[in-house]
Amino acid sequence: MRPLIVCNFVTLDGCYEDATRTLAPLFEHQHPDYRGDDQFDHLTLSLLRDAGTLLLAGRESALNNLRYWQAVQDDPTATDVRRAFARQLAQTEVVVMSDHLTPDDLTAFPNARAVRVADAPDTVRALKARPGGPLLLLLSRLLWNDLLTRGLVDELHLVTFPLLAGPGGTPLLTGRPPVQFRLLRSQTFPGSGNVLNVYDVTRLATRAP
Repeated sequence: MRPLIVCNFVTLDGCYEDATRTLAPLFEHQHPDYRGDDQFDHLTLSLLRDAGTLLLAGRESALNNLRYWQAVQDDPTATDVRRAFARQLAQTEVVVMSDHLTPDDLTAFPNARAVRVADAPDTVRALKARPGGPLLLLLSRLLWNDLLTRGLVDELHLVTFPLLAGPGGTPLLTGRPPVQFRLLRSQTFPGSGNVLNVYDVTRLATRAP
């Protein structure tokens, strides 16, 4: 059974994004000592290289993501690690959970296919049953929160950034999923101030009435 690994960053105040629902403003108050550090890119590249399938969610979000990385492949101004991530992504199976994505949208991405949102849990179960590397889910907060509630997430890799989202920020977690977390390992990144915590996720057993 292939595990489903979720990797996401979180701010010190427990948020996924700020009130503008974008990421760039979060870094306006980043400490100057940490600017330009690319260890988070190396972390996600390592996870992608090990993965057999990448899961994404939402038409616009997924297309923007795929288009961005496709352009990075040949961008001479991009860092080596970002170009490596882009090349790896082009070789990885991508499954996008979306009710609005069409085959025409994915013409430029032959390694990607769309699945209806209602079919996401069954699709994940089927993918987990196939041989190969882990399933990897980057960002896509609403999708992985739902999969977490359904007991389909096996590992949660949370990278805490020394940043604040402030009022109106989007909380990383939705509700209180019926799961338990056991810390597997931690890692600090002095160049960025980031802290990685990797948790094993176990669904709580249903108690008999």
